[in-house]
Amino acid sequence: MILKNLLRRKTRTLLTLIGVAIGVAGVVALGALADGFVNSYTTLLTSSGADLVVAQSDAADLLFSAVDDNLKPQIESLRGVSQVSGTLLGMVTTPDVPYFMILGVEPNSFAMRHFSIVEGKPIVGTRETLLGKVAAKNFKKRVGDFFKIQEVSYKVVGLYETGQTVEDMGAVITVKEAQEVFKKPRQVTYYQVKVERPEQTDLVIRQVQQRFPKLTASRSASYMDDQQQTQMLRAMSWFIGLLSVIAGGLVMMNTLLMSVFERTREIGVLRALGWRKGRVLRTIFGEALLLSVMGGALGVALGVAMVYGINQVPAMTGLLDNSITPGLIAQGMVIALLLGGVGGLYPAWRASRLQPVEAMRYDGAQVKSSQSPISNYQLPILGGMALRNVLRQRTRTALTMLTIGVGVGFVVMLGGMGEGMLEQMGAMSSSIGDLMISEAKASDMSLAAIDDKVGRYVATLPDVASVSGLLFGLASMPGSPYFLIWAMDPSSYGMRHFAITEGDRLRAPRDLLLGKAAAKNYKKRVGDTIQISSNAFRVVGIFETGIGYEDGSGVISLAEAQRVFKKPNQVSFYGVKLRDRDQAERVRQQIESRYPQLAVSKSTEFGENTNDMQTFRTMTNALSFLSVVVGGIGIMNAMLMAVFERTREIGTLRALGWRRRRVVGMIIGESLLLSFVSGITGIVLGIGLGALLTAEPTMGATLKGSYPPALLAQAIGIALVLGAIGALYPAWRASSLSPIEALRYE
Repeated sequence: MILKNLLRRKTRTLLTLIGVAIGVAGVVALGALADGFVNSYTTLLTSSGADLVVAQSDAADLLFSAVDDNLKPQIESLRGVSQVSGTLLGMVTTPDVPYFMILGVEPNSFAMRHFSIVEGKPIVGTRETLLGKVAAKNFKKRVGDFFKIQEVSYKVVGLYETGQTVEDMGAVITVKEAQEVFKKPRQVTYYQVKVERPEQTDLVIRQVQQRFPKLTASRSASYMDDQQQTQMLRAMSWFIGLLSVIAGGLVMMNTLLMSVFERTREIGVLRALGWRKGRVLRTIFGEALLLSVMGGALGVALGVAMVYGINQVPAMTGLLDNSITPGLIAQGMVIALLLGGVGGLYPAWRASRLQPVEAMRYDGAQVKSSQSPISNYQLPILGGMALRNVLRQRTRTALTMLTIGVGVGFVVMLGGMGEGMLEQMGAMSSSIGDLMISEAKASDMSLAAIDDKVGRYVATLPDVASVSGLLFGLASMPGSPYFLIWAMDPSSYGMRHFAITEGDRLRAPRDLLLGKAAAKNYKKRVGDTIQISSNAFRVVGIFETGIGYEDGSGVISLAEAQRVFKKPNQVSFYGVKLRDRDQAERVRQQIESRYPQLAVSKSTEFGENTNDMQTFRTMTNALSFLSVVVGGIGIMNAMLMAVFERTREIGTLRALGWRRRRVVGMIIGESLLLSFVSGITGIVLGIGLGALLTAEPTMGATLKGSYPPALLAQAIGIALVLGAIGALYPAWRASSLSPIEALRYE
């Protein structure tokens, strides 16, 4: 009987299944992304057969770990250690792949032997590289071709295959050349360690931690599970998945509630024939659970398909390998059942509360004056009638508004975060110069490395008033995965950007300025100390710039930051103050002609041109699309229910002479009105969610949103487009009703 009831309205059931499926698919895909991130790093650390990983203890991310390469003999001397191999991990960007992995590996080590050469020969000379088989296919490279890494040409001497896609989509060079390319002299990212016997693993870990307090030793397979950024990524995927689940639950509740309204008289008959309240409740709740199981299965399949599709994109190949696990599938199905349980609870309760006599008298097509206080008034067809019809079923209208509102709100929240980041980056860059110099091929702002000789050259140009080098670093702090560090020469022009509100400016090497928000979050005052990469700094001043992520960060001197982050003679980017802004283009050409590996942009355009922002835009666009699809299903479901409910009424209007065009206009008008109000609701929800994220004490300041009129207009536009598209099929169905058949409809 439950299945028969669902098949009564195949279109409605299908729309509900899709709505639930998208919510579940979002959870599965986002969970796979988080697991894929962990799996990729774990593969890198374990595939060579290493038992342990030794890295910098307080590195915010494995990529930022910096370990002296002269420690290898000391680690090899530890009791129980069999072999040690150093690896330098780097990322570059290419026109097609924003994040391309380069592995610097020691020649003749067990880590290098792991890369099984299937064509060509091993690396024997300088400026030679091994290219993974997947990467060779993506870049259309063969043995003998040349491959550029940071503007340096390397000859492809061999193609390798390890069986691990995340490795096979990268490239391998010697660790010495990687140190040169990535400007990390005498450093490795981590050491891979093999122990003599498995039972000696814990002994080696204890020895490393006792002898090298600035290093951490972990089992290779579990290294990423202990990292704070892993927990943060999973928390983010749960948060986004939760929004998808809420939208799917609203679609479910809306559908079942409409089913109850539609079958009110039928339920009254069943109650009159002796059905108890519990049996009615179980019937409706059973429909919800069956819908959720079917929707969950469809959602898991859709999520798996999404992961497969993402994995086919060259930039993402291998990232999601082995990320679809039985646990993730089970999680998706549990969420689907929760959707069914929560979404079906109120409709089931409402159905069980119906009184037999009143239910048998119910006429879904009837509009009582008590249902809408404005229904007794003669209102214009384009406004009043649409509003009156929308208010007929207020519960359905409210649920539909929330369904669309969640989707639109998500778009507003993500768009606001992007605009906020751009505004903050623009405010920072404009305050330190008219032009910004960055590394063109840097895959991430935090990985950029520009030689300070560039600054000395730019300072000699006649149109340049001053040059401010800025080094950007990330440190790990207790309770926070990332703590941003800015570093400048204390005497530079750009330093005045950090307005000191309490204390003094930087004077000594171990002095630190702390942003007002960071001082509050970490409960620090002038005179206190703070640990950054195992170095103690004294807070000499509190600053405030009004820029969220800056006020949640710290500032130290450039020379000290270069030492702490092991980036000698390097900066992340330069701010250039001009004597005459009209000469900006001329100065840009002079710099780029001398240093083609650099990119020069106006300060106001700097943020938009970074690879970080482009990646963020791509991610948010994909998430926004999913949210919009859920909203579109919600509006289509609501309007279709309205057509079913008012079939006899529409038949009466057609019999009274209403043309099809007028019926279509009525349905679309109602949908647009509902969408417009939902858009307003979505804007409020989006801004509220953004404010909630900003209130998070550790990283919230970096997520401060900005909501310009253009973004809000875009949100309303999306809602109206959803309304127009979602109403097309219901409007066509309503206009196609035959007056005689419609009047006979029960």
